[in-house]
Amino acid sequence: RLSRRGRTIIFSIHQPRYSIFKLFDSLTLLASGKVLYHGPAKHALEYFSSIGYECEPFNNPADFFLDVINGDSTAVAASKEDHRPVDTGKVAEDNVDSSVVDVLHQKYLSSSLYQSTKEALGKVELGRGSKQRLSKQEHEITYANGFLTQLYWVSKRSLKNLIRNPQASIAQIAVTIILALVVGAIFFGVKLDRSGIQNRVGSLFFVTTNQCFSSVSAIELFIRDKKLFV
Repeated sequence: RLSRRGRTIIFSIHQPRYSIFKLFDSLTLLASGKVLYHGPAKHALEYFSSIGYECEPFNNPADFFLDVINGDSTAVAASKEDHRPVDTGKVAEDNVDSSVVDVLHQKYLSSSLYQSTKEALGKVELGRGSKQRLSKQEHEITYANGFLTQLYWVSKRSLKNLIRNPQASIAQIAVTIILALVVGAIFFGVKLDRSGIQNRVGSLFFVTTNQCFSSVSAIELFIRDKKLFV
């Protein structure tokens, strides 16, 4: 429903079942930074079957692709002999994952899917005039929304998190009140002389330092949101 309203949705799904996998239009398989397949999702099984990796009956295609890439499927075990290096002068490491990824990547590079994708990208580059020199502004990072819009939504989200977690706010208020009482008791009744000026400077230094260190607790929010973003 959100996508039909014009929203761009990015989500991560772990081992989707077949009913969800059928909804995918385009499928891209990556491993170790290499493209193993890119094309229509409904043709993925046919492609893997054409290169010697047959999906067993009643097997989930998503699980099958993961098994092939990780070297855990029976299709990989059956074709393992065909993918071993011919050069006997070097000692080959028993690393099925890297060898399978390399084989699948080379198979994809020699496939018609890669050639059609390459031709389509070439047409796009020609249409944009790739020979023209790009200005520095086109290399700069741009955002869909302005600074004020970003600040509004980030502040709104932070306020919601603050309201939904009142324990942290109450603790911060209690600590602030206690420190204020302690500082006020220490510097209560300071005289108006040279020593009083030094005491006031010390109190200002203590309060400023305390405020700086208390704001360090906001770093924990960035660490938590960074994990979510990644």
